[in-house]
Amino acid sequence: MAGIVVPSEFSRNGNTTHTGALQSIGDDEQFSYGTAGFRYKAEKLPFLVFRCSYVASLRARQLNSAIGVMITASHNPAEDNGVKLVDPSGDMLNEQWEIYATEIVNATDAELPAVLRALERQIQVSKTMNSRVVCGMDTRVSGPHLMAAARAGAALFNVPFEDIGVVSTPMLHYAVKCHNEPQFAAPTHEGYYSSITEAFKELHDLTDEPEGSRYQKKLVVDCANGVGAPRFRDLLSRIPTDLLEVEFRNVSGPLNHECGADFVKINQKLPTNFPADARSDPKCASFDGDADRLIYFRSKCPNSQDAELFDGDKIAVLIATYIREQMRAYEQSQPRERLRLGIVQTAYANGSSTRFIREKLGVEPIIVPTGVKHLHEAASDFDVGIYFEANGHGTVVFSEVFDRIIRRFPHENICLRRLRLFSRVINETVGDAFADLLAVEAVLRHLGWSMDDWAEKLYTDVPNVQIKVPVIDRSIFKTTHSEQRLVKPEGIQKIIDEDVAKYKNSRAFIRPSGTENIVRVYAEADTVENSWQLGRSLEKVVLGLRNTAA
Repeated sequence: MAGIVVPSEFSRNGNTTHTGALQSIGDDEQFSYGTAGFRYKAEKLPFLVFRCSYVASLRARQLNSAIGVMITASHNPAEDNGVKLVDPSGDMLNEQWEIYATEIVNATDAELPAVLRALERQIQVSKTMNSRVVCGMDTRVSGPHLMAAARAGAALFNVPFEDIGVVSTPMLHYAVKCHNEPQFAAPTHEGYYSSITEAFKELHDLTDEPEGSRYQKKLVVDCANGVGAPRFRDLLSRIPTDLLEVEFRNVSGPLNHECGADFVKINQKLPTNFPADARSDPKCASFDGDADRLIYFRSKCPNSQDAELFDGDKIAVLIATYIREQMRAYEQSQPRERLRLGIVQTAYANGSSTRFIREKLGVEPIIVPTGVKHLHEAASDFDVGIYFEANGHGTVVFSEVFDRIIRRFPHENICLRRLRLFSRVINETVGDAFADLLAVEAVLRHLGWSMDDWAEKLYTDVPNVQIKVPVIDRSIFKTTHSEQRLVKPEGIQKIIDEDVAKYKNSRAFIRPSGTENIVRVYAEADTVENSWQLGRSLEKVVLGLRNTAA
């Protein structure tokens, strides 16, 4: 193979699963690198991970940096797995390299050597001192075999390979950033734990609970039977229980089965092992399988599995309220430079949250297309950029100006000290359930709030529904950039507008899925019944188009 030797078990034709079974991948089967990388049934992944790790090694040599490979399928069922690549700053892979990865994965075994050599010539890489591939995996049984595939893929281009074991996805992102920016923290499990927990403890010491505080330090966490259980235990071992007391549930059963942040958010139900006896567990939180999403929740009413959600919108507004308070105090001290605060949302953000941000916080929210890379990119335009998807994935990012003003010098001003410590609690590389949970707890304690306070003192969600409608060809549906209005098929947006006008406080949109042949309907209205009526009406519109297309 022209000097390139691919182990048979990691080729398309010889693709071998973690159980030792042959699962050949046909030459005509094509794959696409999406927001989550490549994500499929685990049986298809060995050759995919091998080739992706080669791409990572090439990227590492090009940039003389560490590049990350994360083996996970996040909130998907246990039988799935996936692989995604992480760029040097701990952020998503460069879009051009997503194209390279797709081209290499889709090459046949016969075509592969020529495709690899062509890419090597195109980017003109040479051996570099700091290049390495850093790889982590979640708790799926297919993970160790895929880790071996990743190791073999990096060896193809003679790039050092570092296996950091079973980690959350955010821990992998953090490790990559630390390898490339040693001043940030040590690129180890201990470096991650100590950096975040020390900042949390210092922030706790700097915060006095207000008189009459109703904050409760006890929290019950649904770990989705995933990596959140072992790794969050490790982190919490560094935080005294008189600061935060956590009870773990769903730690060793089937991954993501009737539990986890995605289950709670979509079904608006309590996860398994959370009894429906009213408020026996007054404050609960849920991670997803790889611990990059966080949802808070509690029982909605006695003897019901219905859950009251404190989702990504509620978390974003809570954090924004705290940061705005600290920034206003800073601005009143006649600073030389002002910090620009931005809050980024998608069309799925609840309308009440958007109005609260605009009217109460005095910040005009930025609306971007669905997908973490769009949110992260928009948030990075601000000195303090806050973004959370409604599904609980989000973080806060900080600019060089913030670094210069806040992080690099000691301050007597308590608000600036709080901002500096808060920025160290947050994992700014990516949404991180562990770090986000500590940030939420710090803010709730600062405000002296219970879950009742959080529910009542910010805003009340407008009732909303999401409906998935299978279609034959999703490409006929085209939206505006913010995905809030439908451009094609022509005339459909007028029908949507007419339906929306029938209900109070209503909003709705139709958008195609980015990954599968479904169309998503989102509808808000003043009551649950009206939101469902609006949603079902628009579902019929899509079904009519589907039948016409058929």
